[in-house]
Amino acid sequence: MCGFFKGDRQKRKGGKMSCMIPARKLSIAWGDDKRYWMWTTMPDSRFPEVAKLLEVWWFDIYGMINTIQLSPNTQYAAYFVFQMINASGFRDLPVELSVGVKGGRNSTKIVCLDSNMEGWQYHTVGLQRPNVRSDGWLEIEMGEFFNSGLEVEEVQMNVKELRKLKKGIFIEGIEVRPK
Repeated sequence: MCGFFKGDRQKRKGGKMSCMIPARKLSIAWGDDKRYWMWTTMPDSRFPEVAKLLEVWWFDIYGMINTIQLSPNTQYAAYFVFQMINASGFRDLPVELSVGVKGGRNSTKIVCLDSNMEGWQYHTVGLQRPNVRSDGWLEIEMGEFFNSGLEVEEVQMNVKELRKLKKGIFIEGIEVRPK
């Protein structure tokens, strides 16, 4: 489901619908535990709150959107939107991103969320890195799906890393927009 704030669902160029799912509407493992996550404001966010990772091993974020909210006969991509401020635990360790229609095909890829190439270990070189958006946030493409519009489907999106202690990432949400 798209966010509940004005502007979360909007038409893009060509009249196609896009949607931004705010962090508050995502399922974040340990997201309600103040030992691991904090809900805070950031002046450059379009939402009143973003999620700040204090420290966690189990980094698992899940989002869902119903295709009825999107334009039919359209190829879409999902983007994880975030910032890293004094982050650690992401530099050397790849993160798994997946997108898929519930009960259907699921695409999974391994990426690095740290956009700083300095100091990367050999196994992370060559992996997809995030881009800076016009609003100052980072985004990385999670995967694509096609909305035929013939039936209502649930698109599931996941960001996961479970092997190392991490902190310092701010999550704005997941944006779904036409390709």
